Amino acid sequence: MRRRGFLLLCIACLAAPAGAAPPVEIVSAEFGVFDASTPGELAFEPTDVVPRREGQRYGWIIELRTKKRSVAVREEYLLPTTATEAGGKMNAAGDRLDIPLPRRNQVSQRQLVPVEGRIYGEWAIGPGEPSGRRHLQVIVEDEVAGSFEYEVKSLPDETGARPTD
Repeated sequence: MRRRGFLLLCIACLAAPAGAAPPVEIVSAEFGVFDASTPGELAFEPTDVVPRREGQRYGWIIELRTKKRSVAVREEYLLPTTATEAGGKMNAAGDRLDIPLPRRNQVSQRQLVPVEGRIYGEWAIGPGEPSGRRHLQVIVEDEVAGSFEYEVKSLPDETGARPTD
């Protein structure tokens, strides 16, 4: 009987979960632009308008509480349809067909290590990137941590010149 009890205890220990991973608590989430013009500093300014200037850095900061060493992050980014992609094909009769293409999604997944309780996601405006509205959803450990609507927009430069778009 003792042997059977010991065997059942061993099986129960092996079958029991090793302890659930500690939860992640989202404290805050902000979207904005980064400014690295001062050497050794990276300033963040919350905004929902990103200047359409090549090299302009933008992204998000999420403050969280967790005992985990790293967290799984998925970014779901809805890309705008550009004017040149939206149509311009010709049919056999030579008529222009303007059939808008569906919007495109881009998804990235990665593990991030919180630094002082924060994780960061950052991009930069590339050459020829179109203006327009965007939507970004950030999921941390399968929980929506932030959902951001923003616009990439041409703004007047410091000389007061009007944007070209």
